[in-house]
Amino acid sequence: MKVITMESSAYQALTEQIAEIAKYVRKDGNGNGNGYGKQEAATDRLIGTNEAARLLNVSKRTLQRMRDEHRIKYAVFRGKCQYRLSDINRLLESCTIKEDAATPEALKHNYSLRMGKDKG
Repeated sequence: MKVITMESSAYQALTEQIAEIAKYVRKDGNGNGNGYGKQEAATDRLIGTNEAARLLNVSKRTLQRMRDEHRIKYAVFRGKCQYRLSDINRLLESCTIKEDAATPEALKHNYSLRMGKDKG
């Protein structure tokens, strides 16, 4: 085993450079991401109708109705509907009743969901 010695200022500079590299790697690879890296790319992947219906726990017909009512965004590739996973997650979040409704907006959101006045 070799022991390498260096000045504390050189060590400090080296650790700062490593921290900058780590920060860059956490971003999208181009240095202009928002810190989520591959997780955000995976969230925005496209999924088919069967998987989207399974994630939303609805039938394919209900999913079609949601498309017709413009409640969910979709794209058509080669005649098949595809959905962004981020849109599925957004829809689930907007339809979730929040237990810790401390703000007036959260209370209004919960009330509208419970009364069936879903904005989608």
